[in-house]
Amino acid sequence: MPSQDDLHSLSEGENSAYPPFDPRLAVRVREQLGLTHGQVAWAVSAFHGHPLHPDALLAWERGTEAPTARQINALAAALWCSPGDLLGEPATLLQCRTLLGLTVEQVATMVGMTRDRYAEAERRNRWRGSGGQTQALFEVLRPPPACFVGACGRTGQLRVLLREAVTGWWPNYVRPVAKIVPVAPAEIRGALEQLHMAYQRIDNHGRTGVGAEAVEREALAFLDRVDEQLWRRLRPQEA
Repeated sequence: MPSQDDLHSLSEGENSAYPPFDPRLAVRVREQLGLTHGQVAWAVSAFHGHPLHPDALLAWERGTEAPTARQINALAAALWCSPGDLLGEPATLLQCRTLLGLTVEQVATMVGMTRDRYAEAERRNRWRGSGGQTQALFEVLRPPPACFVGACGRTGQLRVLLREAVTGWWPNYVRPVAKIVPVAPAEIRGALEQLHMAYQRIDNHGRTGVGAEAVEREALAFLDRVDEQLWRRLRPQEA
């Protein structure tokens, strides 16, 4: 997780180095501590050095506004947690590294790359490492499956396979999807079956008669976000 000093060193424009703020996590941590919005806002003001009205904190928790990196740092201090405990899943190599508090040089050394080559991969979010380097990347950065697939530039290919799987004979797509997604084939199989069933429930509502257009829109929306549906089913369930 990033240290307090790391976050203090950020400029306000560097929020992209961190995953998006997750309002649900912030609410959970605050409620577990039994703190009111006023108490937390006062503590954030003290740590951040700028006044924060409780209504601003409420807006963060509702997701209508997002805190800056410095405000996330102050909120984490106020809630006695790590900034990473208030953030969503990392979507880029940069975000993975930042959450772990590692430097470019450290990661480059640990994955067996030159600094410049790794820095370029991170800047472009495009991973082209060898098999050994890829294994080292997983051990060092522990990128979520969606992050890794995106960094390999294979999200588009995955979407095509998933759309074919949910609309056709899904077992034929377990192996092709497993070649792209770094997850055990058994988990891929379970997720594809769930996706197929979810899509078929929509499709079986019928494409004619009253409500046909609504069913069509729902089916198309499902296919447009089919990769997101996969990630939700592969993500470990919260306790």
